[in-house]
Amino acid sequence: MFTGIVEELGTVVDVVPVGSDARDAVRLTVHGPEVTSDASPGDSIAVNGVCLTVTELGDGRFGADVMKETLDRSNL
Repeated sequence: MFTGIVEELGTVVDVVPVGSDARDAVRLTVHGPEVTSDASPGDSIAVNGVCLTVTELGDGRFGADVMKETLDRSNL
């Protein structure tokens, strides 16, 4: 459950289209060593007010897939 506590300011370091149509979804990679230190795949991390599910972890970064609907309705 998201607690609303801001642990750190991360930096989006990569945005890659996912799927056959680049407009369907993207994979965001965010550098945030503090928040990733105790994260696991499947955890939720809020990014700019949007709760994202961690799909990848490594080197102080996490990856999350963001669907078109989320891109359309948020400022990601």
